[in-house]
Order: sequence, then C-alpha cells, then structure tokens
Amino acid sequence: MMKRFAAGTVLLAMLAVWPGTAVFGGETVVFENVDEIAVNEGPTLTVGYVKIGAESDWRMACNKSLADTFTIDNGYFLLTSDAQQKQDRQVKAVREFISQEVDYILLDPITESGWAASLEEAREAGIPVIVFDREVDVDDPEAYTAWLGSDFYTEGARASAWLEAYLEESGYEGEVGIVHIQGTTDSSAQIGRTRGLDEALEKHPQWELLGRADADFTTAKGKEVMVEMLEEFGGRINVVYCENDNEAYGAIEAIEEAGFSAGTDLEKGDILVLSFDAANNGLMLTMEKKIAVNTECAPCYGPLLTQMIMALERGEELPKRQYVYEQQFSALGKPDSVTVSGRTWPVAPVSEELISARPY
Repeated sequence: MMKRFAAGTVLLAMLAVWPGTAVFGGETVVFENVDEIAVNEGPTLTVGYVKIGAESDWRMACNKSLADTFTIDNGYFLLTSDAQQKQDRQVKAVREFISQEVDYILLDPITESGWAASLEEAREAGIPVIVFDREVDVDDPEAYTAWLGSDFYTEGARASAWLEAYLEESGYEGEVGIVHIQGTTDSSAQIGRTRGLDEALEKHPQWELLGRADADFTTAKGKEVMVEMLEEFGGRINVVYCENDNEAYGAIEAIEEAGFSAGTDLEKGDILVLSFDAANNGLMLTMEKKIAVNTECAPCYGPLLTQMIMALERGEELPKRQYVYEQQFSALGKPDSVTVSGRTWPVAPVSEELISARPY
C-alpha cells in the first residue's frame, strides 16, 4: 500500500490547528470528550492497533471504543494485536504491522521505554504511528507522529489536592497514614499518578506513606496488596491511594473482609479510598461513598483517533501532544473544586442519572 505521509513530516504545532482544541500551559488540550467519528470516504485504510490487553474495566472500554469506531462502514479495516500486558509482544506486533504494510499504526504502550528501534523501523517504512493513552520515552521526538492522552501527573495532583482540601474542610488534624497501590511499574499512568502523590507527601509532613506496591491495575492484585498492607499496618491506615478503579475494587473487598470500613469518617476509623478512571462501577462505589473521590481517565479514544488520521490524510499538521479534558467526581459535596498549578477544577457530584448517561 502506498503510504501517504511519513511520520517525520508531522510538525509540532505551536498554535492549535486542530478543531476543538486550545493551548493551555504550553500544551495543546482537547476540551471535552469529542465523540464525532471522522468517516473515511476514500479507499479503505488499514489500521494496526497494538493494544495492551483487557486487564481492567477501563481497558475494555478503550478497546471497545476503537473496535466500534474503526469499522468497514466508516472506511477502516482494523487489525488488532493483543499483547496480554507483555511489551515484547507489543514490539513484535509493531514489526508485524510494518511487514503487512498497514496505513497507520495506533500504539498504546505498556511501558514508556524500549520503543526506539521499532518506531524507527515504522518511520523508515513511511507508516505514521499515533501513540495514545500511555506515552513513549524516546530521544528522537520525530520517532512517532503524535500523541493523544491523559495528563496523568495532573490526575494525581488533583486527587492529592482533593485529599488536602477534604481534610482541611473536615477539620481533621491527626496524622494521615497512606498506603499506595500502584499500577503497572513504568507505565505512564503509574509514573504520573505516583508523582502527583509524592509531591503532596513532600508538602504535608503529617502525611506518612506507610507502604507502596504494584498491583498491575487489576482487581485481584489490588486485593492481594491491600490484604498485605492491612496485615502489616492495620488501624494505622487512613487513606488508600489506588491508581485505578479495579485496584480500588480489590482494596475495598480486602478492607471490608478484614472488618474495616471504606468510608469518609476518619474520626470513626473509616478508610478513605481514592481512585482513578471513573468507570461506571467505580462511580457507583463513589456514589455509595466507598470511594471518596474518583478522578476520571477518559477511555473513548476511537473517534478522536479517526479525526487525527483524517487530518493526516488531508495533509494537515497535528500538534505533537494533545491532552483530553477529564472530570473529577465525589458524592461528599466538599470540596466542590480543587486547584492545581494555578488552575481550578470542579469536583462533580455523582448521581444515578450521571452514571447512566456515561458510555463506560
């Protein structure tokens, strides 16, 4: 197949040239979760999707978004490779898609490192690679075409800012014992959300990090890690910082089975659970106040990715980096906003109506 644009020809746009975007903090931000599919009316485009797996509710929603969007009816033929959370399989998939001469490669990398060689091979073959969700760490910024995803650091900073504001508004003045259930080590989400917490820990000497362990974004490992944390620290735990909803599900199970309560009254011994993703099940637990705050990580990338591909087909430039706009949810009513890096973000109340209206 003829490749229409080499990855190296896509330049960083200093001003927003992409519909529905604006420049914020030096980066280009996509406001709201754009759901309009860009239909390809020309020859069918073959798109290779290098996916991570199906380890969480979020991941399954992401995979479904691409499968529902990149269809023959919309002018795309989607080839999918499931790496089952193994990076070597992802690298192999990139090379297989190159040999199949696909028109585009969509890469959701498990970890940030280890991509230089395969991305260079795609560039030499003239196949644009759009990285989304997690990021890649490469020396050459032209190794891939563009990136679209979440600001994981800001997610973590917003969750930590919520905890700070909630403790202040609640009048809680005691020590705060925190256990941290991390996502897949060296993934972008783990790196960013961990950094957000670490910076908050440095600001608050009364916050103590009791323990930290990787649960790989899964419910089973989240429960396993929480069991170990409860056995070691027991009643010293005030807060559990889970890096996604599935880990929070497992943590809450462990908390309740051990005779503790996942709730919002620290004075009565409740354990505050902080989570990320804001999947439907996670928001149900947020409405029940078993998750105190849930910071969204938007998974429905399919439509935006079609818009990026169609822009490239028209010969347009894409911003090198684009962040999706994400919300934050709590059923507690306070705080109703948090401030991070000089920007104020609302904290939305959770209701059954809100949950039923969301696509995941």
